[in-house]
Amino acid sequence: MKYSFILILLSTILMGCPYQSDVELNTYEESLKVDKNLIDNWVSYHDDYSREELSIEKLAKSVVGISHKEFDSKNRLKGSNKFRAYATEIDAITIFNIESDNGKYMFLKYGWTGKNEFYIQAVNAEFVEENLRSDSLSTEELRTFFTKNVNQEKMFEEKLEFYRKDSPEHLKVKMFMKKSGF
Repeated sequence: MKYSFILILLSTILMGCPYQSDVELNTYEESLKVDKNLIDNWVSYHDDYSREELSIEKLAKSVVGISHKEFDSKNRLKGSNKFRAYATEIDAITIFNIESDNGKYMFLKYGWTGKNEFYIQAVNAEFVEENLRSDSLSTEELRTFFTKNVNQEKMFEEKLEFYRKDSPEHLKVKMFMKKSGF
């Protein structure tokens, strides 16, 4: 599958403690082509009624720009970030490299759960730090580690679901939340 929908990884950063690396899994040139279905505005809601919003735009054939905003339960902006993302496929799973301004990379996998819904899962830092030992990590070593572990549940944080903003699915979620006192 060709999905360069890295903006999701921005959200995962706020979910837990995602793994950060000085090296990427692949280069821009080796990346999967951008999935045009990802280019849009997305929203995710949390149990405490806070939310995250992503705006994804195509920057190049295989690279997307992600604007991430986080709002608290009272609809106040808590923070915003911008990232570049590009994807690779490992054992039939699409993994995004999320490139931050500080030169670090985060990684996440995602999957579609409907026409207007997808989920992301960040790579768990604790799992990687316990199982990957290297004094000077290379892209090849990191990719080998991912290939061996990409199917292990413990490698990833919990799923975070996103809805295409103003889609029928998003409106259903908003209506449910409103009825629940949101």
